[in-house]
Amino acid sequence: MVKVQSTRAMILELLKKNQSLSVNGISNFLNITEMAIRKHLIKLESEKLITSRTVRQPMGRPVIYYSLTTAGENVFPKSYDLLTMEFLRDMEDTIGMEAIDQLFEKREERLRQKYRRRIFIEDPIAERVKALVKVQSDNGYMSEFHEEDKDQLSFAQYNCPIAAIADKYDKPCDCELNLFKSVLGTEKVMRVECIAKGGTACKYVVEK
Repeated sequence: MVKVQSTRAMILELLKKNQSLSVNGISNFLNITEMAIRKHLIKLESEKLITSRTVRQPMGRPVIYYSLTTAGENVFPKSYDLLTMEFLRDMEDTIGMEAIDQLFEKREERLRQKYRRRIFIEDPIAERVKALVKVQSDNGYMSEFHEEDKDQLSFAQYNCPIAAIADKYDKPCDCELNLFKSVLGTEKVMRVECIAKGGTACKYVVEK
């Protein structure tokens, strides 16, 4: 059965990806009337999932832009919590950073074996990247595929389920890049933006 997203979920996802949008911007993305969009926004704002700000324009009426609150951000999948961070800090204090690195390397190896069941090295590179994007989306990363030109592919991940961990430790991001290179069968994978480093998404470029 195909899962159909609600308008509410699509609005939240758009704000997650675009940081802030006006009613008109949301309407153009979803091809839904502005009146219908406003009804959803009023409800979401009353639930404190979104907030609004008014931006004056050089000409015409001011425009209201909507963005996610912290509560709205927390709607998206997170696979960490305070207890996880405390465990990692305790490991670092008692047995050192090498143990932390080994932990993430073990996770990388486990994911590599899992991903190789869905990403086939004999497929063209574009199909491999699309398969990776599908796997990442299924895991809550809100991934999107883009074909830049005849020489490059790219994809973006708009949610990081382990953002708090990646903000503290570099190893998860290093392991993710190594994982992608391995399952795609190419060293020509480059991270050009990272959520943990202040980016709006984790973006990767793959040379064909």
